[in-house]
Amino acid sequence: MRERRAWMNRAGTRGAWRHWPNGAPVGGVGRRRRAGVCGVLVGVVLLVTIVGPWLGPVIGDSGTSTAFAYETGGAFGLGYDYLGRPVLPQLLEGGRSLLIAAFATAAVAQAFGLATGLWIATQARGTKTARFFLDVALIVPLTVAALIAYTLAGSSLYATIPIATALTVPFTSRYYQAAGESLLRSAFFEQARVAGDRMMVAVVREVVPVLLRPVLVDLGLSVISAIYLMSTVSYLGAVTVDDGFLWPTMVAQNLGGVELNPWAALAPMCAIIMLTVPLNLLVGSVGERQR
Repeated sequence: MRERRAWMNRAGTRGAWRHWPNGAPVGGVGRRRRAGVCGVLVGVVLLVTIVGPWLGPVIGDSGTSTAFAYETGGAFGLGYDYLGRPVLPQLLEGGRSLLIAAFATAAVAQAFGLATGLWIATQARGTKTARFFLDVALIVPLTVAALIAYTLAGSSLYATIPIATALTVPFTSRYYQAAGESLLRSAFFEQARVAGDRMMVAVVREVVPVLLRPVLVDLGLSVISAIYLMSTVSYLGAVTVDDGFLWPTMVAQNLGGVELNPWAALAPMCAIIMLTVPLNLLVGSVGERQR
Protein backbone atom coordinates (compact mmCIF):
# COMPACT_ATOMS: atom_id res chain seq x y z
CA MET A 1 0.00 0.00 0.00
CA ARG A 2 2.84 2.34 0.83
CA GLU A 3 4.58 1.55 -2.47
CA ARG A 4 1.38 2.19 -4.39
CA ARG A 5 0.81 5.54 -2.68
CA ALA A 6 4.43 6.53 -3.30
CA TRP A 7 4.20 5.55 -6.96
CA MET A 8 0.98 7.50 -7.47
CA ASN A 9 2.62 10.54 -5.88
CA ARG A 10 5.55 10.21 -8.27
CA ALA A 11 3.25 9.75 -11.29
CA GLY A 12 1.29 12.92 -10.70
CA THR A 13 -1.17 12.16 -13.48
CA ARG A 14 -4.88 11.70 -13.73
CA GLY A 15 -4.45 8.17 -15.02
CA ALA A 16 -2.32 6.97 -12.08
CA TRP A 17 -5.18 4.96 -10.58
CA ARG A 18 -5.17 2.72 -13.63
CA HIS A 19 -1.68 1.33 -12.82
CA TRP A 20 -0.46 -1.44 -10.56
CA PRO A 21 2.15 -0.67 -7.84
CA ASN A 22 4.97 -1.93 -10.06
CA GLY A 23 4.18 0.75 -12.62
CA ALA A 24 2.71 -1.50 -15.30
CA PRO A 25 -0.47 0.02 -16.73
CA VAL A 26 -3.64 -2.04 -16.66
CA GLY A 27 -4.42 -2.87 -20.27
CA GLY A 28 -1.26 -1.06 -21.35
CA VAL A 29 0.23 -4.18 -22.95
CA GLY A 30 -2.85 -4.62 -25.12
CA ARG A 31 -2.81 -0.99 -26.18
CA ARG A 32 0.87 -1.10 -27.00
CA ARG A 33 0.40 -4.31 -28.96
CA ARG A 34 -2.52 -2.83 -30.89
CA ALA A 35 -0.53 0.33 -31.57
CA GLY A 36 2.42 -1.79 -32.73
CA VAL A 37 0.26 -3.82 -35.13
CA CYS A 38 -1.35 -0.66 -36.52
CA GLY A 39 2.07 0.94 -36.86
CA VAL A 40 3.35 -2.03 -38.88
CA LEU A 41 0.28 -1.96 -41.12
CA VAL A 42 0.65 1.78 -41.67
CA GLY A 43 4.33 1.34 -42.48
CA VAL A 44 3.67 -1.44 -45.00
CA VAL A 45 0.86 0.47 -46.72
CA LEU A 46 2.90 3.67 -46.87
CA LEU A 47 5.91 1.80 -48.26
CA VAL A 48 3.87 0.11 -50.99
CA THR A 49 2.14 3.39 -51.83
CA ILE A 50 5.42 5.28 -52.12
CA VAL A 51 7.37 2.70 -54.16
CA GLY A 52 4.31 1.63 -56.19
CA PRO A 53 4.94 3.96 -59.16
CA TRP A 54 8.34 2.30 -59.61
CA LEU A 55 6.88 -1.21 -59.37
CA GLY A 56 3.98 -0.60 -61.74
CA PRO A 57 5.96 -0.50 -65.01
CA VAL A 58 7.68 -3.76 -64.04
CA ILE A 59 4.31 -5.54 -63.88
CA GLY A 60 2.79 -4.00 -66.99
CA ASP A 61 2.13 -0.89 -69.05
CA SER A 62 -0.66 1.01 -67.33
CA GLY A 63 -1.36 3.25 -70.32
CA THR A 64 -1.68 0.65 -73.08
CA SER A 65 -4.91 -1.17 -73.92
CA THR A 66 -4.10 -4.87 -74.10
CA ALA A 67 -7.57 -6.41 -73.70
CA PHE A 68 -11.26 -5.73 -74.08
CA ALA A 69 -12.94 -3.29 -71.73
CA TYR A 70 -13.60 -4.73 -68.28
CA GLU A 71 -12.08 -8.07 -69.19
CA THR A 72 -11.24 -10.31 -66.26
CA GLY A 73 -7.94 -12.04 -65.54
CA GLY A 74 -4.70 -10.14 -65.82
CA ALA A 75 -2.13 -9.60 -63.07
CA PHE A 76 -3.36 -10.89 -59.69
CA GLY A 77 -6.80 -11.38 -61.21
CA LEU A 78 -7.69 -7.68 -61.06
CA GLY A 79 -8.51 -7.58 -64.75
CA TYR A 80 -8.71 -4.53 -67.00
CA ASP A 81 -10.41 -1.14 -66.86
CA TYR A 82 -12.89 0.62 -69.15
CA LEU A 83 -10.21 1.08 -71.82
CA GLY A 84 -8.76 -2.40 -71.56
CA ARG A 85 -5.73 -1.31 -69.55
CA PRO A 86 -4.41 -3.55 -66.73
CA VAL A 87 -5.70 -2.50 -63.29
CA LEU A 88 -2.77 -3.57 -61.11
CA PRO A 89 -0.14 -1.19 -62.61
CA GLN A 90 -2.65 1.65 -62.32
CA LEU A 91 -3.32 0.69 -58.71
CA LEU A 92 0.37 0.83 -57.87
CA GLU A 93 0.80 4.19 -59.58
CA GLY A 94 -2.33 5.87 -58.24
CA GLY A 95 -1.63 6.28 -54.53
CA ARG A 96 1.56 8.28 -54.11
CA SER A 97 0.21 11.58 -55.46
CA LEU A 98 -2.86 11.27 -53.24
CA LEU A 99 -0.71 10.48 -50.20
CA ILE A 100 1.78 13.31 -50.76
CA ALA A 101 -0.97 15.86 -51.38
CA ALA A 102 -2.82 14.74 -48.23
CA PHE A 103 0.30 14.92 -46.05
CA ALA A 104 1.20 18.33 -47.47
CA THR A 105 -2.32 19.62 -46.83
CA ALA A 106 -2.33 18.33 -43.25
CA ALA A 107 1.14 19.67 -42.47
CA VAL A 108 0.45 23.14 -43.85
CA ALA A 109 -2.95 23.33 -42.16
CA GLN A 110 -1.53 22.25 -38.80
CA ALA A 111 1.36 24.70 -39.03
CA PHE A 112 -0.93 27.64 -39.84
CA GLY A 113 -3.48 26.55 -37.25
CA LEU A 114 -0.85 26.23 -34.51
CA ALA A 115 0.74 29.58 -35.35
CA THR A 116 -2.63 31.34 -35.58
CA GLY A 117 -3.97 29.81 -32.36
CA LEU A 118 -0.89 30.67 -30.32
CA TRP A 119 -0.79 34.17 -31.80
CA ILE A 120 -4.39 34.80 -30.78
CA ALA A 121 -3.68 33.35 -27.32
CA THR A 122 -0.74 35.69 -26.73
CA GLN A 123 -2.12 38.90 -28.23
CA ALA A 124 -4.51 41.36 -26.65
CA ARG A 125 -5.22 43.53 -29.68
CA GLY A 126 -6.71 42.53 -33.00
CA THR A 127 -7.68 39.04 -31.89
CA LYS A 128 -11.43 39.64 -32.09
CA THR A 129 -11.11 40.96 -35.62
CA ALA A 130 -8.94 38.01 -36.64
CA ARG A 131 -11.36 35.54 -35.07
CA PHE A 132 -14.29 37.24 -36.87
CA PHE A 133 -12.69 36.76 -40.29
CA LEU A 134 -11.74 33.19 -39.44
CA ASP A 135 -15.32 32.43 -38.45
CA VAL A 136 -16.59 33.99 -41.66
CA ALA A 137 -14.50 31.46 -43.58
CA LEU A 138 -16.54 28.68 -41.98
CA ILE A 139 -19.54 29.48 -44.18
CA VAL A 140 -17.57 28.58 -47.34
CA PRO A 141 -18.27 24.94 -48.34
CA LEU A 142 -14.87 23.26 -48.26
CA THR A 143 -15.57 20.50 -50.78
CA VAL A 144 -17.11 22.85 -53.35
CA ALA A 145 -14.27 25.38 -53.06
CA ALA A 146 -11.64 22.63 -53.31
CA LEU A 147 -13.42 21.11 -56.33
CA ILE A 148 -13.42 24.47 -58.12
CA ALA A 149 -9.70 24.96 -57.46
CA TYR A 150 -9.01 21.36 -58.51
CA THR A 151 -10.84 21.75 -61.82
CA LEU A 152 -9.45 25.19 -62.68
CA ALA A 153 -5.90 23.98 -62.02
CA GLY A 154 -6.22 21.14 -64.50
CA SER A 155 -6.99 18.37 -62.01
CA SER A 156 -4.08 19.17 -59.72
CA LEU A 157 -4.53 17.98 -56.13
CA TYR A 158 -1.93 20.48 -54.95
CA ALA A 159 -4.22 23.34 -56.01
CA THR A 160 -6.56 22.34 -53.18
CA ILE A 161 -3.92 22.80 -50.46
CA PRO A 162 -4.40 26.58 -50.02
CA ILE A 163 -8.19 26.16 -50.00
CA ALA A 164 -8.13 23.33 -47.46
CA THR A 165 -5.65 25.22 -45.29
CA ALA A 166 -7.62 28.47 -45.27
CA LEU A 167 -10.91 26.75 -44.47
CA THR A 168 -9.57 24.47 -41.71
CA VAL A 169 -7.52 27.09 -39.84
CA PRO A 170 -10.62 28.32 -37.96
CA PHE A 171 -11.03 24.87 -36.39
CA THR A 172 -7.37 24.10 -35.68
CA SER A 173 -6.64 27.60 -34.38
CA ARG A 174 -9.46 27.38 -31.83
CA TYR A 175 -8.10 24.07 -30.56
CA TYR A 176 -4.55 25.36 -30.18
CA GLN A 177 -5.73 28.67 -28.77
CA ALA A 178 -7.56 26.88 -25.95
CA ALA A 179 -4.59 24.60 -25.31
CA GLY A 180 -2.13 27.50 -25.42
CA GLU A 181 -4.08 29.76 -23.07
CA SER A 182 -3.93 27.19 -20.28
CA LEU A 183 -0.19 26.75 -20.77
CA LEU A 184 0.41 30.50 -20.79
CA ARG A 185 -0.86 30.58 -17.20
CA SER A 186 1.50 27.83 -16.08
CA ALA A 187 4.35 28.38 -13.64
CA PHE A 188 7.11 27.30 -16.04
CA PHE A 189 5.96 29.82 -18.66
CA GLU A 190 5.81 32.62 -16.10
CA GLN A 191 9.29 31.66 -14.93
CA ALA A 192 10.61 31.92 -18.49
CA ARG A 193 9.04 35.36 -18.85
CA VAL A 194 10.51 36.51 -15.53
CA ALA A 195 13.89 35.23 -16.69
CA GLY A 196 13.74 37.75 -19.54
CA ASP A 197 12.55 35.67 -22.52
CA ARG A 198 10.42 37.49 -25.04
CA MET A 199 6.83 36.35 -25.46
CA MET A 200 7.29 34.45 -28.74
CA VAL A 201 10.63 33.00 -27.62
CA ALA A 202 9.03 31.69 -24.45
CA VAL A 203 6.11 30.28 -26.45
CA VAL A 204 8.43 28.42 -28.83
CA ARG A 205 10.67 27.11 -26.05
CA GLU A 206 8.10 26.31 -23.39
CA VAL A 207 4.65 25.88 -24.96
CA VAL A 208 5.25 24.28 -28.36
CA PRO A 209 7.18 21.25 -26.98
CA VAL A 210 4.32 20.52 -24.57
CA LEU A 211 1.88 20.56 -27.50
CA LEU A 212 4.00 18.22 -29.62
CA ARG A 213 2.00 15.05 -28.95
CA PRO A 214 -1.42 16.70 -29.44
CA VAL A 215 -0.07 18.22 -32.66
CA LEU A 216 1.03 14.80 -33.92
CA VAL A 217 -2.31 13.22 -33.04
CA ASP A 218 -4.21 16.01 -34.75
CA LEU A 219 -1.83 15.77 -37.70
CA GLY A 220 -2.78 12.13 -38.16
CA LEU A 221 -6.47 13.00 -38.09
CA SER A 222 -5.82 15.84 -40.54
CA VAL A 223 -4.10 13.44 -42.94
CA ILE A 224 -7.12 11.15 -42.87
CA SER A 225 -9.48 14.07 -43.44
CA ALA A 226 -7.28 15.34 -46.28
CA ILE A 227 -7.29 11.91 -47.94
CA TYR A 228 -11.08 11.85 -47.83
CA LEU A 229 -11.25 15.42 -49.15
CA MET A 230 -8.82 14.68 -51.98
CA SER A 231 -10.69 11.47 -52.80
CA THR A 232 -14.03 13.27 -52.94
CA VAL A 233 -12.67 16.09 -55.08
CA SER A 234 -10.86 13.84 -57.55
CA TYR A 235 -13.86 11.48 -57.71
CA LEU A 236 -16.23 14.32 -58.59
CA GLY A 237 -13.68 15.96 -60.88
CA ALA A 238 -13.22 12.74 -62.84
CA VAL A 239 -16.50 13.47 -64.61
CA THR A 240 -14.98 16.41 -66.50
CA VAL A 241 -11.24 15.79 -66.50
CA ASP A 242 -8.88 12.84 -66.73
CA ASP A 243 -6.24 13.10 -64.02
CA GLY A 244 -4.39 9.87 -64.51
CA PHE A 245 -4.56 6.89 -62.21
CA LEU A 246 -5.61 8.39 -58.91
CA TRP A 247 -7.54 5.81 -56.90
CA PRO A 248 -10.75 7.87 -56.61
CA THR A 249 -10.63 8.62 -60.33
CA MET A 250 -10.28 4.91 -61.08
CA VAL A 251 -13.40 4.23 -59.00
CA ALA A 252 -15.41 6.89 -60.83
CA GLN A 253 -14.28 5.80 -64.29
CA ASN A 254 -14.91 2.08 -63.78
CA LEU A 255 -18.27 2.13 -62.00
CA GLY A 256 -20.03 1.46 -65.27
CA GLY A 257 -18.40 -1.95 -65.60
CA VAL A 258 -18.89 -3.29 -62.09
CA GLU A 259 -20.99 -6.18 -63.37
CA LEU A 260 -18.25 -7.23 -65.82
CA ASN A 261 -15.13 -6.63 -63.72
CA PRO A 262 -15.91 -5.38 -60.20
CA TRP A 263 -12.23 -5.28 -59.23
CA ALA A 264 -11.62 -2.34 -61.57
CA ALA A 265 -13.61 -0.20 -59.11
CA LEU A 266 -13.30 -2.24 -55.89
CA ALA A 267 -9.49 -2.49 -55.91
CA PRO A 268 -8.82 1.28 -55.71
CA MET A 269 -11.65 1.63 -53.20
CA CYS A 270 -10.03 -1.02 -50.99
CA ALA A 271 -6.68 0.76 -51.42
CA ILE A 272 -8.16 3.97 -49.99
CA ILE A 273 -9.58 2.00 -47.06
CA MET A 274 -6.25 0.30 -46.41
CA LEU A 275 -4.53 3.68 -46.44
CA THR A 276 -6.88 5.33 -43.94
CA VAL A 277 -8.19 2.66 -41.54
CA PRO A 278 -4.82 1.51 -40.07
CA LEU A 279 -3.75 5.14 -39.74
CA ASN A 280 -7.01 5.94 -37.96
CA LEU A 281 -6.49 3.03 -35.55
CA LEU A 282 -2.91 4.11 -34.91
CA VAL A 283 -3.98 7.68 -34.15
CA GLY A 284 -6.65 6.33 -31.81
CA SER A 285 -4.10 4.21 -29.96
CA VAL A 286 -1.75 7.15 -29.56
CA GLY A 287 -4.65 9.29 -28.36
CA GLU A 288 -5.55 6.69 -25.71
CA ARG A 289 -1.97 6.66 -24.44
CA GLN A 290 -2.03 10.47 -24.32
CA ARG A 291 -5.11 10.44 -22.08
